[in-house]
Amino acid sequence: MKKSLSLFVALLLLSSGWAGAFLLANNPSANQIYWLAPAMTIGMGIGLCLRFINGRRTALLLALTAALGLGAVNHLFPDSRVSIEAVRNLFSGTNPQGELRQLKIDERFQAAPFDHPLSLTSPVSLDLSLFTRLPAGVDDFCFSPEGTLYASLPSLGAVYRVEQPPAAGLNHPELFLHSLDNPSGLACDTLELLVAEISQIKMYPYGGGTGELLIEGLPDDGGERGHRLQRIPEGLLFSIGSRCDACNEKEPLRATLQLLDQSGQLHTYGSGLRKVGGLAFNEADGSLWASEQSRIYPEPGAADELNRLRAGEDYGWPLCDGDATGAAADTNCKGARGAVSLLLNRANPAGLMSTAGLSYPLVYRNSLLMVLQGDGAKRVVPAVVRLQVVDEKVGAPVAFLAGWDGKTARPSAIHAGPDGAVYIADDINGAIYRAEWQRGD
Repeated sequence: MKKSLSLFVALLLLSSGWAGAFLLANNPSANQIYWLAPAMTIGMGIGLCLRFINGRRTALLLALTAALGLGAVNHLFPDSRVSIEAVRNLFSGTNPQGELRQLKIDERFQAAPFDHPLSLTSPVSLDLSLFTRLPAGVDDFCFSPEGTLYASLPSLGAVYRVEQPPAAGLNHPELFLHSLDNPSGLACDTLELLVAEISQIKMYPYGGGTGELLIEGLPDDGGERGHRLQRIPEGLLFSIGSRCDACNEKEPLRATLQLLDQSGQLHTYGSGLRKVGGLAFNEADGSLWASEQSRIYPEPGAADELNRLRAGEDYGWPLCDGDATGAAADTNCKGARGAVSLLLNRANPAGLMSTAGLSYPLVYRNSLLMVLQGDGAKRVVPAVVRLQVVDEKVGAPVAFLAGWDGKTARPSAIHAGPDGAVYIADDINGAIYRAEWQRGD
């Protein structure tokens, strides 16, 4: 009886130890000290086994419990980095980056390049569909509280909207605003749509009508023309890009994040940001994030970045590279805030979103999704990557969705929809893609 009970306890120790180890392996941001727990649990299980059975049977039990732990993790986290599928791929040579996911395209949207079957690659179990097509490339979009999608089309100087759920089952785009000056970033407030143009930001009621000027006099001297908008509890945050690749700005608003607070006062929230590609706010923990396109020259350029934003910080551009050490020693680098994740130069990060509001398994809801537009030389291909965030530590980018060629289609912005799905814009052919977790997988 004592032997049977001891072996049962050993089985529990080994199984839980292996499961804990696989969970930690699936978490790239886990502290190294956490590994002591599964190591000690497995060690106690082995010690208990060796008291009652020989080494060969202990090794067999160790392998059996490892398979049980792996199976449990694979069942709970289908996209885990350590999974039965990953082991199978290791021995079969299958590409671990993912499988082809066929894009579902309504016949109304089947103009080129969607007149031929299109597949994207993802390791995640996704249902992909073409939600709608607009008459030009989309720079940014957002969802109103009622679920209507608003999208900016800079080349047309317009903002379109698409009702959701669609009227009569049709995702038909409707012109909402026109004759704008290069509209870029959007933010959907409770009652108004905020639209960033080159030199101003205006508010437009969803019911239509004349816009109200919110901010004017933004620099228009030939530098970066687009802005990103993000509502945070303190007010409205918006980006202003640099005038050049690497220079000392004479205009103090350039290469900054500005905050329009609740009293209508303007403050510099962050500086040293050459070009913010995307802003994301996680309401669950209050964290604020920005993706940044860094300088290109002199070769090989500085790393593109993901930054955790905090009020009053300097993020280094143009004197300091991504880790705030700088290629050349400079006293200004000592006060610069380093990036939380460094990307390849010319990865060209664009849209950014928190996954907290997704109707996806829990493993995906503590992450950021980032659009990489890549470069024409194919050193970095267009993709959406996922970065897991645990205790403010950010894991390495892993594949979420890829397969755009950068010529006929390229992602530009990304947001969670009111239905918990991921929506991705295309700035070449005006597509809005929808990526929903496959139920039951």
